[in-house]
Amino acid sequence: MKSVGKLVVLGLTVAATASVPQLATGTALASPAPAVAEECATSVVAPVAHADDHDHDHADEASVARVVNGSKSVEPHSSIDPKVEAAIQFELTKQDLLSRSTSQRATKWLHIPVYFHVIHYGKKGKLTKKQVNSQIAVLDKAYKGGVAGHNLKINFFVKKITYTNKGTWFKNALKYETTYKRKLHKGGKASLNIYTADLGNELLGWARFPWEAKKSPKLDGTVLHYKTLPGGAFQGYNLGNTAVHEVGHWLGLYHTFGRDYPYQSGCVAGDRVADTPDQGEPTAGCPVDANPDTCPTEGIDPIHNYMDYGTDACMTEFTKGQHDRVRAIWKKYRAPKKK
Repeated sequence: MKSVGKLVVLGLTVAATASVPQLATGTALASPAPAVAEECATSVVAPVAHADDHDHDHADEASVARVVNGSKSVEPHSSIDPKVEAAIQFELTKQDLLSRSTSQRATKWLHIPVYFHVIHYGKKGKLTKKQVNSQIAVLDKAYKGGVAGHNLKINFFVKKITYTNKGTWFKNALKYETTYKRKLHKGGKASLNIYTADLGNELLGWARFPWEAKKSPKLDGTVLHYKTLPGGAFQGYNLGNTAVHEVGHWLGLYHTFGRDYPYQSGCVAGDRVADTPDQGEPTAGCPVDANPDTCPTEGIDPIHNYMDYGTDACMTEFTKGQHDRVRAIWKKYRAPKKK
């Protein structure tokens, strides 16, 4: 997730009263202070509970989210438990998956089926099939090289679109995440489930990491604000790149500004990718200068990378190193077992 810790996250800020899932392992996040949005002053009002809402349980594992520029709320689940992260890196190294990810076999195309779940409230948020297909086209373009980046050779195709008319889920997607995912989730660990709803005024989306799928397969996938799809109403974040960013997390990529921001500087934590220069803090908007450098190490901030926090128009590329990490993670955590 992107956040500001000022955490800058692609998405709307989460109200201080919202229930936030905590990490299954590691230190729980402290309760955030009341949100103060610089660009959007819309308040979030808790909906009235309905009789059938006894199942408003909370997600119990880490995930990552994106928030709008200027948000003062800490994004949910942005911290990666150091022990979990170290174990993941150990397994990738032990099995030599990172170095093997450049092999001819590893560079074959991945074809990923997408189950797209439209959660709406009457006409609100009821996306058309054309809008869904437009979002998938943006995903395809980004993972085939974007505007000027590396071709990750990943193809996404719509397997099924579902529609669910339920106001409580639509207006409280974070609170009811466990409930609707357990009821709507389709396919296995190699299938991408995308859910859309109204996430408020600051949070744009969040995702689950690949290594979580084994323990909680039904909670796997990404959640997007329905207004972030191409042509949506989220100014600055309506070209469909929130999906690209969140799917990057679903594939195992961290933020370019560090895997433990804001708890550690990105200059220290890093993102486990060698060819993305160290970045100390998320990009706000799309710098006119285009040459920010927030770390003393070599290289300017990768402000055009999909795993940064810039506005949609600023996000145009993945790198070869990110390709290699995605392939290694896929092999370890998402590739179907051979029969």
